[in-house]
Amino acid sequence: MDNGYGLGDYPLKFRTCAIIFTASAELKTILAGYESYRKYYEMNEDKLKTLLQGVTYPGFSKDIVAFGLIQNVKESDNGVELGVKFSSEKEEVRQEILTNIEKVLRDGGYEKVSIEIIQTHAQPVTNASETTDQPTIPGVKHTIAIASGKGGVGKSTVAANLAAALQKQGHSVGILDLDVFGPSLPITMGVQQTPKVLEGNKILPIKQYDISLMSLGFLLSDSAPVIWRGAMVAKMVSQFLFDVEWGALDYLILDLPPGTGDVQLTLVQRVALTGAVIVTTPQDLALQDVERGANMFDKVDTPVLGIIENMSYHICTNCGHESQIFSAGGGAKESKRLNVPLLAKIPLNEDIMMAGEKGEPLVIHLPESEAARIFHSVAEQIVDLVN
Repeated sequence: MDNGYGLGDYPLKFRTCAIIFTASAELKTILAGYESYRKYYEMNEDKLKTLLQGVTYPGFSKDIVAFGLIQNVKESDNGVELGVKFSSEKEEVRQEILTNIEKVLRDGGYEKVSIEIIQTHAQPVTNASETTDQPTIPGVKHTIAIASGKGGVGKSTVAANLAAALQKQGHSVGILDLDVFGPSLPITMGVQQTPKVLEGNKILPIKQYDISLMSLGFLLSDSAPVIWRGAMVAKMVSQFLFDVEWGALDYLILDLPPGTGDVQLTLVQRVALTGAVIVTTPQDLALQDVERGANMFDKVDTPVLGIIENMSYHICTNCGHESQIFSAGGGAKESKRLNVPLLAKIPLNEDIMMAGEKGEPLVIHLPESEAARIFHSVAEQIVDLVN
């Protein structure tokens, strides 16, 4: 509250002095000094933040400030002290971040840089064989992430058909739609239900085509926007992983959002993934983002099981001519770079689109089609790879 002297924004000790010694030239000097210090502190705080925002988390597109890694910042003459909160158990990731922090701060004019490591105790990411023996999610044997660097490559369609193919081959399967800002599972699986909440605030997944399903889209109206910050996204991911009664599943397919953001970071910190499948289209524009996504999984010790090239080609239904509408060879190029198999080249196919629009994966809608056969082949390869 202002005291009538126009000093309401200053600390109490300054306001009190001002009331008693309003006309004092000495007080004016003190106040000017306080104002100068406040502006200097704010300027340096902005400078530090800007410098640290230049350090990205290895394998991700977001910076370490956005991920909340920076703690307890203290600045002194030509120097800065700060803490860095780590949950990664991978030494090379920590060293890369620490080296980059020191470099940007020294390049920014700080002669003395002191960094304290603050280690948190997140669930370490293990390799595929360890995950199989000791699944992180109770009852789930294998967790397979379906990922893409770029949106619009058909990742959700691939996830739905892979799950349907695994189910048709006799496995118990679930799909978790983790695309918070664009959930598509209600459409691809034809579900317009709300999950039931059990005792203990556990959520019962919805069953469709004998597949267990969970998506934020089941809890929202069709037009409701999702405007969440990172902490809320992380909480939702954890709840869908651990507060859903998945039961006994051979495979839980995780349909990830495109890119390398909050969902991906939360997932790899809290769940031991069996592996990831990267979906791309053939052109170089998509491959640049695929490389970033694949590198992210490498940084957190999650094996990339293989590459799926979607919309690989189109066969004319009238003359049978094959066209490479989105270029050619991209999937093979990336699988060679990563030394992983090219699991499939899936055509740009009207039947796949129509089945998805009807809420029925092509594997179920047209089980004898060539495209359905390709999805079954992918499912068989995944089973072989994880076992």
